[in-house]
Amino acid sequence: MTSWTQTDLHYLSTNLSNADVAHRTGRSEAAVRGKRQRMLAAAGKPAAVTTPKDDFKTEKAPLEFGYIPLDVLDGDEWTRIGLVADTHLCCKEERLDALHAQYDLFESEGIKDVFHAGNIVDGYIPKINGGSVYETSIDGQATYCVEHYPARKGVTTHFITGNDHEGWWQKEGFNFGAYLEFVAKNQGREDLHYIGHVEADVELIIPGKKHDRPQLMKIQHPGGGSAYARSYKGQKMVESFQGGEKPSILVQGHYHVSGYSYDRNVHIIGMPGFQDQTIFGRTKHLRYEIGGVILSFKLSSETGTITRLCPEFNMFYDRGFYKPFLRSDRTLIKGKQQIITGKQ
Repeated sequence: MTSWTQTDLHYLSTNLSNADVAHRTGRSEAAVRGKRQRMLAAAGKPAAVTTPKDDFKTEKAPLEFGYIPLDVLDGDEWTRIGLVADTHLCCKEERLDALHAQYDLFESEGIKDVFHAGNIVDGYIPKINGGSVYETSIDGQATYCVEHYPARKGVTTHFITGNDHEGWWQKEGFNFGAYLEFVAKNQGREDLHYIGHVEADVELIIPGKKHDRPQLMKIQHPGGGSAYARSYKGQKMVESFQGGEKPSILVQGHYHVSGYSYDRNVHIIGMPGFQDQTIFGRTKHLRYEIGGVILSFKLSSETGTITRLCPEFNMFYDRGFYKPFLRSDRTLIKGKQQIITGKQ
């Protein structure tokens, strides 16, 4: 057996691994490991428990997890906007009482911008809503909308059109959304702003900051039938987005039911509407919910991302619940129509 030289013993006393010492001294790792254990025993120290691949180290540096600064998580100041959808004006199932109350709430809360996710009017196609609409012409429904849609000081409604109700005219090459804005301005209303057909992307801008990719809020009226679960359609839509085109917020009209979910870093807000259940809806077993949303969120100037978000759903009951509070109904309706039975 080759004797251990002073140089070999020096290597053994360092923090070099067993493999390194074996390479420098021309010995096997097992021999180096055994010699080190004997040296520790002779010095009255416990033998180190090692494996052939272990490093011989006397101490390890502590792990540090670090801290995420609060301004990265909390963002800047709150931004608040209003959301509505499926108002279906100019039909007998419209809920102007609830819609005007929602805009009263927007005004009282200081909301300046409201985004409408489609079907601002009911449109006209005889086999679906022929017996429901007050006006059947494009001009008639546009004028009705301008006269009856809520107007509040300082509040602007940015609306899209759907591919179903207003889209019946769009399919024939007529842009109803642009025409409605034109009619509104012609009648002195500057608060109705058309932003697109079926969907529109709204950039969320931080003043004085420029990030590689601005955060987007997509306002959408997707179409198609309702699903068995209210979150399903929104989640499937988000799954279909390509990585570079995903919005941060997706607001969906059309389905008339409320809901919130979070998928692939997208906040999905399903919108209720302002229309009572129609005959068509009953035949399709569709549930209709009435209400709007006040959406509050924070956008971080450090990261450029949404850090906090809170949708407040303002829901309404059916019209009968509010009859005691509606002046028109108290004036026009004098009790219920009755039939006295048991008399010829």
